[in-house]
Amino acid sequence: MLEIAVCDDNGKDLNAITQILYEICAEIKQECHVSAFQSPNDMLDGQTKIDIGILDIVMPDCNGIDLGKKLKEKFAEIALIYTTSYEEYCRQAINKVHAFSFLVKPLNKAELKEQITEALNGISKTIVEKEFYNVTDSRKKEYSVVRLNLSDILYFEYIKRQRRAAIVLENERYECDCVFEKLVEELEQYGYAVNSRGNLVNLSHVEKIKGFVVYLDNGDELPIAQKRIMEFREKLNDFLQGNI
Repeated sequence: MLEIAVCDDNGKDLNAITQILYEICAEIKQECHVSAFQSPNDMLDGQTKIDIGILDIVMPDCNGIDLGKKLKEKFAEIALIYTTSYEEYCRQAINKVHAFSFLVKPLNKAELKEQITEALNGISKTIVEKEFYNVTDSRKKEYSVVRLNLSDILYFEYIKRQRRAAIVLENERYECDCVFEKLVEELEQYGYAVNSRGNLVNLSHVEKIKGFVVYLDNGDELPIAQKRIMEFREKLNDFLQGNI
């Protein structure tokens, strides 16, 4: 499901954009969920996944440009669409943060639809799926193979005695046959890093590191081995800067 989050301190504009977005998604036959926020802080704290962010540039508490920079740090692949009643702010948005596009209010539905469609095309190109074999889900149901989107996986936990790995998602947990070293080598290019022996973390879901604990955006906390702390921090920084 496509997750869209909108932030605009003007309640009337916020409701209008939300309604238009649902209409657009229905027209292009895209299942979506739209979260609406009048406060930038509520948007930052209230979302664990955003595919497309639509931000008003001029807001009193935290302007949309600063909000966009913070969202990019939290959701590296997010597509940002800026809205403003003041066209001169558009150049500032492009210079200060990577904006997918900008639109001038009042929003034109056709223009927004075009931008959403283009953003979806970009998102679909970044989706990488992987097949896992001899899988058991949390209800003990067995599958010969399961195909998962790598971006949805929070982390892997190796079960040494069984030579299997737990695949942890936000609302599901699978177990599959696994050669852990091979999995680490294969997924490194997709932004995964080992935090401790037998744990492989999706860096896109890391909210922060404090001490020897990594905090994920779903609330899970995982230990970082002392000998891996520097390497893990370096890989996280590289990922956030787009080097992975």
